[in-house]
Amino acid sequence: MSLNYITNDRRFWPLFWTQFFGALNDNFFKNAMVILIAYQGVSLWGLDAAMLVPAAGGIFILPFFLFSATAGQIADKYEKATVIKVTKITEFLIMCVASLGFYLENFQMLFFVLFCMGTQSAFFGPLKYGIIPALIKDKELVLANAFVSTGTFIAILVGTIMGGSIPLENFVVPIAIGLSFFSGVGILTSQFINKVGVIYPEIKVDYTFFRPTWEILKITTKDKKIFKTVLGISWFWFMGAAILSILPTLSKDVLGGDKTVATLFLALFTVGMGVGSFIVAKISDKKVEIGVVPTAGVLMGIFLIDLYFMPRGYIKPTELVGLSEFFTQPAAFRAVFDLFMISVFGGMYTVPQMTYVQEISDPGVLARTIAGNNIWNALFMVSASVVVMLLVPQGIPFVCLVLGILHIIVSYIVYWFYSEYAARFWMKILSKVFYKVEVVGQEHVPAGPFILASNHISFVDWVILMGTLKEPIRFVIDYNYYYLPTGPFWFSQAKLVPIATKKEDPEVLKKAFDKIGDHLREGATLGIFPEGWITRDGKMRKFQPGILKILKENKVPVVLVSLDGLWGSIFSYHGGKVVFKMPNLFKRRSVKVTFHPPIKPEDYTSKMAEKIMISGVSDYRNNGQLDAPSGQE
Repeated sequence: MSLNYITNDRRFWPLFWTQFFGALNDNFFKNAMVILIAYQGVSLWGLDAAMLVPAAGGIFILPFFLFSATAGQIADKYEKATVIKVTKITEFLIMCVASLGFYLENFQMLFFVLFCMGTQSAFFGPLKYGIIPALIKDKELVLANAFVSTGTFIAILVGTIMGGSIPLENFVVPIAIGLSFFSGVGILTSQFINKVGVIYPEIKVDYTFFRPTWEILKITTKDKKIFKTVLGISWFWFMGAAILSILPTLSKDVLGGDKTVATLFLALFTVGMGVGSFIVAKISDKKVEIGVVPTAGVLMGIFLIDLYFMPRGYIKPTELVGLSEFFTQPAAFRAVFDLFMISVFGGMYTVPQMTYVQEISDPGVLARTIAGNNIWNALFMVSASVVVMLLVPQGIPFVCLVLGILHIIVSYIVYWFYSEYAARFWMKILSKVFYKVEVVGQEHVPAGPFILASNHISFVDWVILMGTLKEPIRFVIDYNYYYLPTGPFWFSQAKLVPIATKKEDPEVLKKAFDKIGDHLREGATLGIFPEGWITRDGKMRKFQPGILKILKENKVPVVLVSLDGLWGSIFSYHGGKVVFKMPNLFKRRSVKVTFHPPIKPEDYTSKMAEKIMISGVSDYRNNGQLDAPSGQE
């Protein structure tokens, strides 16, 4: 990722730095306030410090529920860059009131400021994510979101460290200077954001708040994919709000750390989120990798559960200790590692989902869709504050245990949302780990439904192919393999289609062609090995008539793909055996995948397809098959 994107790219850097300093300012204020509450033993409204910290999170989030709908309407009705400038001026005024609250040490006023900051953020959120697709090209969307997410987490980190580093006495001047400076810089950078025009100026903004909230929530439910993803994002923010609310108390009451330890924990959380965002951007390769979400969620839950067991090996000091004394105990490193990994997998869990919403949403309602997402997020985050407050009396480790178990359960549900994408993701990882894959002609792959036809050399052909395309492939598979023990359970999640010959089982054959038609009408990619079985001698066999039968009812293009380099692997019949051969453990096998230009359905013939496919496979040439399959002209 080139830093020129956020330093020299006139389209993007003004927005990046505007949101960066806004996030920094928010977290500088919130963490300074939370540290003062936790370490000065502040109590308000009958609540002690351990209860006020999660309550603060709920108060900040409440405006997202109340005002996001109207904010989304405003973002879609008016020019987004102009409205962003207004929100930044509002932020500056709120920071002036915050400085007064710190000067008076009036925490009631500071909680009111926290609510106002949440309101300002609620109006800024739909603008920030809604304007990104209008500023950049579609292929840059993952990169832009990775920068925004990582920049946000770095800003959170800097704000967290600065807020946690303020002296517990004489804190007014450094806080006031910081709040004013960061909001002032945000106003300056916002002046350079490009105007993007208005798509729906006829929208009538409803300032009753509650009615538009209901209307925008309905927008998020119209598309099942969007709604499922929004719920997945909202669950992450439930977890994030819960974890952040217990970190100061975990540091002080469970581990006996002073405010430097608490700041370290908060900083680790934000650094890990940034690292997770970069990892996602790296593996996504210009298109969101939504299949990583379920795996990241399960791993996040496992490390949360380990935080429950961690204190058993930790001897709490009698007095609050700093970082050097904290790290004298081995269990301290375990706590740091657990928290870091929780945040890394948290970044990998949420960034793909946010990008996915931007990719599949109608640009005309994108800001309102994001506003609806923010409302759901707010509901979940306020709920998190309530849940944590109810669980805190049982101890912070118990809170971690409950959160970890819940997150694993939810991740399993999310897996069912994206099961075929998760399968595609793991096939991509496996193919890259064990093979050196070269892809040629990927630009020939069309959008929309098509048939992907490949030669069949080994039992891992489908693994290689799934790792090369951006969308899942729904393969047609021999029913004898499909119905192996536990086969239907796993294969159905990738939406594979079992097929048999008419002689073997005519009912299975009929159902297969019905299912094939359904998949193509849904816009899916249908994977098929037209030879019908894996080669036993390294030569391509005559194509079966399956593709021609499919094309009679489904007028979709056919993309031929040549797999080369797998003959001789342990998963091929080279040498007469499969698997029971000694692999080369020190060298990845080179595999070449060649995509040929799509063939129109009316132009497709088996003989032509055979010759095209053979032309891209040196394995066949090495086996004496130059022009046609064995036994054919």
